[in-house]
Amino acid sequence: MDGTNRRSIAERIATTLEAEIVKGHLQPGDALPSERELAEKYAVNRSSVREAMKRLEAWGLVKIRQGGATRVANLLDAGLRLLPTLAEREGPIADAILRDVHEVRALLLGWGAERAAEKADSKALARLDALAKRLAEPGAEARELQELDYEFFEELMVVSGNQLLMLVARVVRDVYFRGAERFLGLYGAGVFEPEHHARAVVAMRVHDARTAGEEMRAHAHTGLRLLEKR
Repeated sequence: MDGTNRRSIAERIATTLEAEIVKGHLQPGDALPSERELAEKYAVNRSSVREAMKRLEAWGLVKIRQGGATRVANLLDAGLRLLPTLAEREGPIADAILRDVHEVRALLLGWGAERAAEKADSKALARLDALAKRLAEPGAEARELQELDYEFFEELMVVSGNQLLMLVARVVRDVYFRGAERFLGLYGAGVFEPEHHARAVVAMRVHDARTAGEEMRAHAHTGLRLLEKR
């Protein structure tokens, strides 16, 4: 078996076990089957199983002990790459992660609006203004508002120029849209208020960072209050 084929098999085994862990079929602290058992189960050689275990360990999903069992790690210790998948899991962990992601988004929205008021150029302001106007159009459906709202958020992160936050914003987006239906209620009539975006853009144009940040935090906190009632 060549190296490419073995890596492909290891990837398949690792992603299959990842799904079992994320779905809760394997709990933190549980021992995984032995190399021999896994090799027999997947009809592969033990070197492919070992490579799969190394991938799971690199993803923060298991802890390997020489001479001992490989055990499932605490999922909250895993890296950011796991968040979108973990948020799809039913139960308290997924619900808590969805609320936490929304809270991080709220912090970034306020901070991003403040940075935009300080450094956004005319082209960036024009893009934000166009998005704010589309958000205010009558008759827009919840799913469209949700997507436009996230475009606005990502534009703020781009304006900030902070590459790390841009990466975090992409992870937040992946979590958010893989569970998009859970958030659609935030964009319903009487809940979503596009005036916050419009007023934030007006404040950005006159370099009023405090007001821009306050408007976007007010928008985000509306959603947080609804999530907290679940």
